[in-house]
Parts: sequence; C-alpha cells; structure tokens
Amino acid sequence: MINLPLLSAPPPGPPRFLYLQTNQRCNLRCQHCDFWKLNDDNKAYYLSSRRKRELLTEYASLSPGATVVTCGGEPMLDLEEFFELARECRRLGLRCFSVVNGTKVNHQRIADRMVREGPHEITVSLNSHLEEIHDRTRGVKGSFRMAVRALRLLLRARSEQSEQPPKIYAMAVICEQTYRELDAFYDFVLNDIGADKLKLNILQPTFGGTGPDAFFADNVVKNPDELGAIIERCDSKYRLGINPRWLAQVKMYFRSAARVRDPLQGWATSDGTEEHICNTYERNIMVDLFGTARLCFSLEFPGFRLEKAGDLRRFWYQLSNPIRATMETCNRHCGISHSVRRENATLKALTL
Repeated sequence: MINLPLLSAPPPGPPRFLYLQTNQRCNLRCQHCDFWKLNDDNKAYYLSSRRKRELLTEYASLSPGATVVTCGGEPMLDLEEFFELARECRRLGLRCFSVVNGTKVNHQRIADRMVREGPHEITVSLNSHLEEIHDRTRGVKGSFRMAVRALRLLLRARSEQSEQPPKIYAMAVICEQTYRELDAFYDFVLNDIGADKLKLNILQPTFGGTGPDAFFADNVVKNPDELGAIIERCDSKYRLGINPRWLAQVKMYFRSAARVRDPLQGWATSDGTEEHICNTYERNIMVDLFGTARLCFSLEFPGFRLEKAGDLRRFWYQLSNPIRATMETCNRHCGISHSVRRENATLKALTL
C-alpha cells in the first residue's frame, strides 16, 4: 500500500492521451507480453459501449483535439467496436491511435475500411525484417507475413485515399535479438514497404507478467554503446532526426537493466533505472476494461472508478494530484516505454 502525501502540485495542463482498453485477449503469443494467456470471460462486466462514448465525450471537453489510444490485447479482435470507437473519436474532434498486430488486416476491403473509418495513426507491430526473428519473438509462425501483408495493404489503401489519410507505422521491440540488424530493418520498413516510420519500443519486463521472466532476463541489450552507435548510423543514413536525449536515456536504461540483481523477477524486481525517465503522470489517463482510471498501466498506484459524468475531470484535476508526487520518484523499467517516456525518440515529434 502506497502512503500518499496530502498535497501535490496540480497537473501541468489537460491530459494529452487517453488509453482506453477494449479487451485483454490476443491471437499471438508474444514472448514479451502475457496478454495471450488471458481471456475476456468477464466481458459482461466491462464498460458498455454507451459508457465508453460518454467517457470520450467528457475527454473531448476536458482536452479538445487530444488523442485516444485504443488498446488491448489485440484491439482488432473486436472489429466493430474498434471501428465504432474510431468513428466516435472523429465525430468528437479527437485523434485516434492504435497498435495492432496485423493479423486482421487480411484483405484489401479491411485495409480500405481502416483508412476510411479507422484510427488517424495505425501502427503494426513488426519486430524484425527477418521472418525467423519476428515469428520467434511473436510466438506464432506466419505472423511476420501477416504483419507485412497488413502494412502493404494499408499503404495501398491509403494511396487511393485523398482525404485525411492516416499515418502508417511499424513498431519493433528492441532487444538483444533485434538491434544488430537495425540498418537493414530500417531499409526494409522505409524503402521496401514504404511505411512512414519505424518506431522503436525498448524492451521492458514482460507486459502483464507475474512469474519468472526469462525473456527479459535473456534479452537485455548487453552492449548499450553498440546499440547507440547503430542507431546514430541509422539516424544519419535515413535522416531520422533522433533525439539525442532519448538515445542517452536508452543507453542508461540498458546499463541499469544489466545491473538488476535478479532479472528473472521481471516486474517484481526492486531495482530500477539510474534516472527518472517517465512522465506519464503529466499527460496520460489509462482507463481499464472496468472503468478504473489510473495515471499509468501499473496497478501499484491507486486508481479511481469512473461512474458518473464529471469523474474523468475530477480524477485528473483533483483525485490524482497526490499520486503524482509518488510517481515523481518511480524508476520502474516501464519508464522507457514509448507510451510513458519523458523524451520523444525524434526531434520532429517535439515540435508537433
């Protein structure tokens, strides 16, 4: 139990991102995530579609033009809800982002619908340009071909859409198995496939994991300086505009992770990063399947059930204030995640 201080500084402004969880099942078996071990047996108790629309309306009032990230599990396993939430975001003037594994973008008509009705930013998980590495880390043979097919179908659909075309990205988990081939990977994503960006998500302890974490223990990058040099070469070659402060934090992160006394503990380890690199508490609200709002994905910090109109605003501006002071000293490894890190990976993103 965390003892919260009575007072804390108010939030710096309205939230910039609302992460709205829609399910907790997945059709892949990624080694860095345990969601595929879960199911939606409690779906009857999840937030109703009506309540989700109410929360989106309140969020649009709280932070006009901000971003909603629909997340799972694999959010496209509930296809009609996936599109319903994206349409509602568009109606309310909100941006909608989503990360998908690509398995459900399996036909041109789905890709066309994604471009017309889906998120403003579509990110497809792709761990490598090498089929063997992607399939091994994602746990399902053939998942590489499905992810690449999804990207190509989406880009084809976008080429035929002239009105508000979405951004289409690939995103990889960078770890000991993947980083040495980053140059060829960038070439594949940017030049062969033609996606807008390859986003780098740095390895953390297994998401949702509760037991021994062999994947994290085995895949912490052992030579952070080599990783940094490779990213710098890619930055120069592909004009990525890498943020040097982010890159310094990535190297610091892996140095810290290498000193974890028992990496098999994963999330349970009490060892953290040398520096505080997270600012989720300044910009994010995470709402789970049952309508509990938090400032991060961790269950270690208190959450509040959103039950009536005004609760989202009340949570952000009043109830969560004491939590922020405790989070300012949190150095958990999840701080390097693309969704909560303090530094953007690219300098261009700092100006958007």
